[in-house]
Amino acid sequence: MTTRPPLAHVLASLIIFAGGLPVAITCSAQSLREQIVGTWLPVSQYVDQDGKKLEPFGSEPKGIVIYDDGGRFVLVVQRATLPRFASSNRLNGTPEENKAIVQGSIAYFGRYSVDEKERKISLHYDGSTYPNWDGEDQIRLLQLSGGDLEVVSPVSAVGGGSVHLLLRKAK
Repeated sequence: MTTRPPLAHVLASLIIFAGGLPVAITCSAQSLREQIVGTWLPVSQYVDQDGKKLEPFGSEPKGIVIYDDGGRFVLVVQRATLPRFASSNRLNGTPEENKAIVQGSIAYFGRYSVDEKERKISLHYDGSTYPNWDGEDQIRLLQLSGGDLEVVSPVSAVGGGSVHLLLRKAK
């Protein structure tokens, strides 16, 4: 028959193993805000316009979304391929080049807060490449699943519909 050492001996052994420092074992779940802080990469993005799926950034968008722990955010999303400027000067783009760039990309930044109970994020736009949003406040729904974050917006910059952006935590 095997006898177990008293619990005090086991704890003392753990403290010695940890370099003489007491080890605190805690099980605290992170808040939604704490979970979204960091850098995210787009997996997919589409606009649902009455059941019609529109992908302004294509089926494989690229970009970055960052939520910092101070309440600031930035988003840059674009098509995987955008035309290069023939003039090698973005100030001298042709009308076709400029149209493709504007229609194939968006960027905005500002401040955010999270409603933990409602699982919503409130965005205040300090600036955007879609200037109609400058100074606006908007709400997005958040859904976390594993390392993915789905952000659903009832507001679209492409003439209506709801935007569905799937992000994956950057490694």
